[in-house]
This record gives sequence, structure tokens and C-alpha cells, in this order.
Amino acid sequence: MKLDEIVVEASKLSEQERASLASQLLHGLETPVYEVSDDDVRKRMREADADPSEPITFDEIHQTIVR
Repeated sequence: MKLDEIVVEASKLSEQERASLASQLLHGLETPVYEVSDDDVRKRMREADADPSEPITFDEIHQTIVR
């Protein structure tokens, strides 16, 4: 199966299934790009949902990861 076919099929999954697939693919990489726990991501998403007027930039997130 070609990549574009996989993308089409993956787009048919529910949001939760796509998130799980993305997580599995990222965890399958030899070297993780960033070490962020799923719990930390969920916490940040809750914070953003609670107060969308205070967005956090990628650089701010990166600074908290690379201490």
C-alpha cells in the first residue's frame, strides 16, 4: 500500500483512533523528536481549552521540554 492510500484510509478513522495511530507511529521512531508524555499533552490541551485567549507558542513548549 502506498503512503497516499494509507493517508486516505487513516482519515476514515475516528479522531481517537487517528490519535492512537499517530502516537504509535511516533513511538515507533528510533529517536523521539521530543520526550513529552501523553499526560503532559492532555494537561496542556485542557489548559488551552479552559482559556483559549492565552495560547502558548511552540518555543515556549520547547523551552519547558529542553530544560
